[in-house]
Formats: sequence, structure tokens, C-alpha cells
Amino acid sequence: MAAKKEKAVNNGMQIINSHIDSGSFSNLYLFTGEEKYLILQYRDKLVDALIDKTDSMNYSVFRDESISENEIISIAQTMPFFAERRVIVVEESGFFAKKTGDDFVDAMSEIPETTVIIFIESKTDGKLKLYNLFSKNGTIAGFGTPDSTSLVRWVKKLFEDDGITIENVAIYRLIDSTGSNMNRIFTEVEKLKAYGAESKSITLSDVNTLSADLVEDKIFEMIDEISKKNKKRAFKLYDDLRYLKTDAMSIISRTLVQYDRLLKTSEVLENDNNLKKVASYVKVQDWQAKKYIEICKNYSTSQLVEKVNICMDMDRMVKSGRMKKELAVEMMIINLIK
Repeated sequence: MAAKKEKAVNNGMQIINSHIDSGSFSNLYLFTGEEKYLILQYRDKLVDALIDKTDSMNYSVFRDESISENEIISIAQTMPFFAERRVIVVEESGFFAKKTGDDFVDAMSEIPETTVIIFIESKTDGKLKLYNLFSKNGTIAGFGTPDSTSLVRWVKKLFEDDGITIENVAIYRLIDSTGSNMNRIFTEVEKLKAYGAESKSITLSDVNTLSADLVEDKIFEMIDEISKKNKKRAFKLYDDLRYLKTDAMSIISRTLVQYDRLLKTSEVLENDNNLKKVASYVKVQDWQAKKYIEICKNYSTSQLVEKVNICMDMDRMVKSGRMKKELAVEMMIINLIK
């Protein structure tokens, strides 16, 4: 399929949706902007339209500034293996904020039509050759925070998709309490939808009842995937936490808190499968207790004791200087999945 040439645009959502709808894609993409929720969402949306992410032969992901230019060039120039295209995602390389070698710029201008490269960068310099190449021959998708009217419309649609109504004043309060960060808003909406699953309505009082903690919710989702032994999805959530600049020690400590709550839930369930008793003992709300009970179906109490000990061991390893904190998080996830 022929590569699509397009000038830099600020409306990343509109342009990526148009590429997906038409089936006409660029070979070069640059995602940038302050709205990380949209960047993560449209990264996944574009990749899903281009390739099956389980195709490890033709789908590659690179992250952080340690990325090798030569390695990217080598993979980009390799023809796909029994597939229509090869897709490469490069996150936070720093290539668009500092000068790269001319060889890399030349290689990007000569990649085969069967290769699609998606760069996701927080910092960019429009004066660089690489940026100008993407502006001229590819697509630069900017993801800024929508205006207040668009945010309200988006939040209402998220609830309507699940058949739940929400008061306008409750939406305003939600946005006021979370700020305009869409990732944080989306997480709070998911929490509120679980809370209002039976009543099918959300009020201002409901919004005021629930607290906003994006990191805790992301970690809980990661633990849920760990309980299902879904290693790939668990590490993707960890990568999202890194992208949101969550400190590694915070991830370890918050994961420990969650497993401690799961252990307490399991102890209650050994004697009584009562939602109210779980919520009271663990000191969480009923809708949260439901989630803990669901995850506990995948563990025995003794297994949860082991999980708590794994988190504590990683915490001690970092604090004693025997392991770097980033490595400790990765080892913790691997050991929790076993």
C-alpha cells in the first residue's frame, strides 16, 4: 500500500482515525504532545490496524534513550516475514530533540514501503533534519488536551457506552478533581462505572465519594493481569507507568500494599464469602472488595503470602543497595507471575 504523505498536523486523533478508516498509512509517524493518554491510546489503535502485536517476527518495540540507531536501521530495512508489513515502535529515543547522524536520517528516507515506523517523543525540535523529514514525507500527529466542551462530551460518551447516565455537574466535578489529564480522567471513569454498575447512574455525590489515584489504579490493573499470568500485558502496563514517570520504588511499595489487601481478602474468604466483611476488614469500598475477591479466585492464601514476601524482598534489595530499583520492579513482576 502506498505511503501517505502529509504535513504536520495538531489534531492527532483526526488524522490517525482517517488513516485507519482509509487503510492508507504513512511509513513514518511521529506522535508528540502533552496528552499522554491519547498518545498511548492512538499508539495502540494504529498498531492494531497495522499488524497483529503477537507477531514477534514483524513487530518490534524500542524504548528509552539507549536505543541504537543502527539496530533500528537494520530492522527497518528487513523485509517482513510472511506478512504485509513490518512495524516498529520507538518510544522516547530523544532522536527528535538532539541531532542524529546523517546516516540515520538518510536511512529513514529510504525505508521500504513494507516498513512502518512510529516514534513517540515528548521532546522535539522542529529545526532538526529528522523532524523535517517526518514533516515532509510522513505524519506528525500532535496530541494536545481537548477543550473543556470536548472533554465533557467525551466523558459523557464513555458512560453512555455502558448504559450509565451521569449528571453534568458530576462531570464538571470529575474534571475539576482530576485535572484535564485524559489518562487520569479515563481511569476515574472506569472506577465510577464499576461503582454505578447496578444503579446505572452517577451523581455528584458518587464522584465526591471516590478518590483519584491513577498510579494505584494502573498498578491494580497490572496485578490483575499478573494473576492471570498474562506476562505481556503486565509488562505493557508497567511500561505505561514508566511512560507516566512513576518512580520504581513507588511501584514496588504500592504493589506490596495491593498484595497485602489481597492476602487479607483471602483470609476473610477462608471463613466467610461475605462482601461486606471483606470490605470492612480490608478497609475498602464494596465495589473495590468485589475486585479483590475476583482476583483471589486465582490464588490460595499461602500463594498470596509468597507474593507479599516477593514484594518485600525486592523492597529490601533496593534499599540495601543490592539491586537497582528499575531492575527490581522487573524481577518482581517476573517472580509474581511464576
